[in-house]
This record gives sequence, C-alpha cells and structure tokens, in this order.
Amino acid sequence: MGHKMGIIGYGGMAAGYHHSSAKRADIDIEPVAAYDINPERVEAARQNGLIGFDDLNEFLASNLFDFVVVATSNNFHCEMICKSLEAGYHTMSEKPVAMNVAELKKMIATSEKTGKLFTVHQNRRWDRDYMIVKKLIEEGAVGKPVMIESRIHAGPDSTGMMGGWRGFKDHGGGMFLDWGIHMMDQILYMIQEPVKSVYAVIRNIHNTEVDDYSKVLVTFESGLAAQVEVATFTPLHLPRWYVLGTEGNITMENISSDKAKVRKITNSEAGEREALAYTANGMEKRMQKTLKAEFVEYEAPETPPPQDWATGLYSNVINALDGKEELIVKPAQVLRCFEVMFAAIESSKTGKSVEF
Repeated sequence: MGHKMGIIGYGGMAAGYHHSSAKRADIDIEPVAAYDINPERVEAARQNGLIGFDDLNEFLASNLFDFVVVATSNNFHCEMICKSLEAGYHTMSEKPVAMNVAELKKMIATSEKTGKLFTVHQNRRWDRDYMIVKKLIEEGAVGKPVMIESRIHAGPDSTGMMGGWRGFKDHGGGMFLDWGIHMMDQILYMIQEPVKSVYAVIRNIHNTEVDDYSKVLVTFESGLAAQVEVATFTPLHLPRWYVLGTEGNITMENISSDKAKVRKITNSEAGEREALAYTANGMEKRMQKTLKAEFVEYEAPETPPPQDWATGLYSNVINALDGKEELIVKPAQVLRCFEVMFAAIESSKTGKSVEF
C-alpha cells in the first residue's frame, strides 16, 4: 500500500530532508502537499512539485494524503500535531516534540483517542557513531559499563549563535532542546532501565537569549551513570564518546567517525598489598586489594549494517503503518526522554538533583 505525505511547515528541514527523503525510490511514500504561513515557502513547495496551501483548514480538509510531517518551530508543534491527528492523519513531529511535558501528554492522548499513529523524528538513533558504540556496549566489549559520556563540542568558530527561530526562547530554541534531545534519546534508548536521578548545569555563555551550554548527569537504578554535554564554543574538543567499563574503555573521537578505539583487559591478576592506615590512637597495617592487568588495543569497525536516517526511520514508520513492524520511536519512549530533559531543566534552576 503506497502512502502519501503532507507537510506542515515547509522550512529548511522539511524541504531539504523530509521532502527529498520521501522522493527516494526505496521509500514507499509520496510527498504531495505542504502548508506554511510564509508565502515564499508555499511558493517554494509549489516549485518543488507539491500542492501548496496557505490555509491550514484547507490543507487538513484536502484528504490528499494519509500521513503528515509537522516541521514548524517547536512552539506550534502541539497545536499542529493535535489538529492533524484529529483530522484523521497519522503524524510525525520534528524534534523536540513539545515545549513541555504537558503538551506531549496531550499529543499522546490525542493519538490514542483517534487511533492514529504518532511518532517523533528522533533520527539520530541511526547515527553511525551511536550505533557502533551501542553495539560494543551490548556485546560486552569492555565488560559492564560504569560511565558513558556523550558530548557534542562545536567550534572554534561557533559562539553559541543559533540560526532562525532556534535562537528564540519562546519558540523552544536553545542547544539543550535542539541537540540535547537527540543525545538524551540516544542514551535512554541504549540504557533501558529506570532513571534514579538527574543533575544538570544549563547556561547562557555567549548567547543571552537561549542556552548554549549544558551538562547533564543521569544516574540509573543499577548505579550506571551517563553524562550528556552540549557546548557551542569549544576550541579544544573532547571525544564524542567515552565509555568506562569494568574491563576497559571505548572512545570515539567525533560524530563522523566510523571506528571506535577499544582498550580491553586481556589478562588480570588480583592481589593484595600492605599499607598504613591512621587511627586516633596511632597507626595500623591493613591490606589493600590490587589488580595487575594486561590490555589489548584495537579499532572496532562499523559492525552494524550501514543505514541512513531515511532508510532507518522512514522505512520503519511506513512498515508500522502497514502492520509489518513495530514502531521504533514509540511515544512512551519520547515521553520518558522528555521527563528526563525537563527534570534537567528543573535541576539547573534549583541547583539540586531531581530524584525519580
């Protein structure tokens, strides 16, 4: 069964990615229409072969499509998604999906009420660097993970300036929601266990309107911790990924890497050594546990099968619509991620850890 796509918000992401992805021969969906409040973008849609609409009600009443992508600025997502679902269309939102948790819950409730599919374009679950690191962790390449660090360091020519509506707070702009939502989604999809606590520092360093730096520490029920950092001005970069495990380390230098460096224990010998401890009455001798280890270093190639965003996400959504696959980016997962994100925002405001 072929599907037809309508687009709400024909900006850069819609025209440059969603429209072009849907035109591919291996993606079984046809883009047919677009709505935008900007006349220039409506005309651009028409020039690109779509039926252009400048009236939302006419767009939703057209019945030219069965699937809608919402790619407006974040502050319009809730309204547009709910209207699309209520009009009878399966709907995918650009990220971040909402301005707060309450809006997201409203969208999920609308999807459940209408019986229409609802998902979010969390496309970076298909990033090569992420898929490689995730697979290495799942395979136990360095034993049980203890700390996972994920970061995006931009610069040195970037000083926190975000383009277009992303630079306005009332539009849901800022690096934490724009990039941080991807990174947190990756971590929570990788570590599917309950979150215990969240502590965050979110700052405006070079940008007075929206945040341009954030660091979040998420602790899970098992004791595993993950750190997510987004910085727009970093003349010297730290690795994109750093994983500390019980049997070694994984590092990956940047987002375009196709190999991870692994240093793993190959042989270890446990022992004890004598050391002095100091007490109120003097000194005493105690034994300390020691570990002598040998390591092997190697580069882990891209072990998962190559897959781009469109092939991964769009193919899954289409197959879910046709009842052939389970939806990968599930609303409940998006809600879990949003709850952690806004717990981080609360933590940064109060300077205290948020317990779950």
